[in-house]
Amino acid sequence: MKTFSAPPTNVSLTRLVLLLLIFGSVILSCRNDDSNALMPDEEDGQYTMYYRILNFIETKDGMPSTSPIISNRTTYSTADILDYIEGAMNLQYTDSRLSWASYDVRTDTFTIPLTAGYASQQDLEDLFTEIEDTASVHFYGISEPDKFPLLYDATNLSSNLSLMTLSVTARVGKVHRDPTPFGSTDYWNVYGGKCGPYSGGTSQASEVIADALNDYYAPYGCTFFTSVTTAYYQDLKNYGWDDTNTGDTNPGDFILDYRTYMFHCWDYQSWGDPEEWGCEAAIGFPDCSEFDGEDIQCLEPDEMNYYFESIREIYADFRSAQANPYLTHINSVIILDPILCLQTQEGWNPIVSFGQPNACNSSNYPTYLPPCCN
Repeated sequence: MKTFSAPPTNVSLTRLVLLLLIFGSVILSCRNDDSNALMPDEEDGQYTMYYRILNFIETKDGMPSTSPIISNRTTYSTADILDYIEGAMNLQYTDSRLSWASYDVRTDTFTIPLTAGYASQQDLEDLFTEIEDTASVHFYGISEPDKFPLLYDATNLSSNLSLMTLSVTARVGKVHRDPTPFGSTDYWNVYGGKCGPYSGGTSQASEVIADALNDYYAPYGCTFFTSVTTAYYQDLKNYGWDDTNTGDTNPGDFILDYRTYMFHCWDYQSWGDPEEWGCEAAIGFPDCSEFDGEDIQCLEPDEMNYYFESIREIYADFRSAQANPYLTHINSVIILDPILCLQTQEGWNPIVSFGQPNACNSSNYPTYLPPCCN
């Protein structure tokens, strides 16, 4: 399979086009093109094939050209056909950011008429539509959830001056979502940064947990959300936020005592009677006489993974209780509550958005395959 370079995702196509216009372009004469096309300068020449494939998709769909200075071929060699089929399918319908747990593979065979060894624009568009339909049948025919196209690979089986026979192999993968994202060096301090013998990073443990949740639930393809609802602490508390961890093997040691991070106690020796400090809320908190600040402030990988999994379970229970069965996670913000009453209590405070995901038609690739006519 041949590959082509796409511009960086953090630079818009409009800006790239403006850069091309500002810094100039060179004329490249292409065999079998109706006319010469203005091309990017040497700095952006690596994106030429990307723009040609994008132009092909836009022309086929009747959309305005993102890069009008690039004109497509009007006849295509057998090598061109493979490049455009692979490029257009992968650009629109695959997502290289994803990782995969398993694959469903299917190979289909197609033909395209040639004239003196070249295909016309219309014949290539017709072939591409047929390949899209076949890929759609494959994609929507897979019952396994959490699936998305991984790769489309075209191969020339045979060709002569009047006909080309090619195969297209489709790989659709089950998206891999790691339920234990924290590894052996992920010791995160409650207040910020890595801890223990490890250094680097400035985020609080709550921010790291939120980032991991957002990565885990990140939508793929082109997705927008409707029926958006936001859950706060009081909403999620009803489904286990701050509940006691009934599976804790050493309760009362300030480590994994609760389903989400929370710590509260009162050091009588240091502070005296909590009522004298106006801290009536501290009455009944466990004694801190054996408290080791390093143990509670530095969360180990197993603790981080426990909180991650516990929060996922809380989210699942919250969603299942809602009237809309299609709600899914959009975004998590988890903050460390201010220290209360002379360090007697701290915990994580969630602000979480849920919504119903919907596929969209957009020039922001990749996107879901269109439903097929068959």
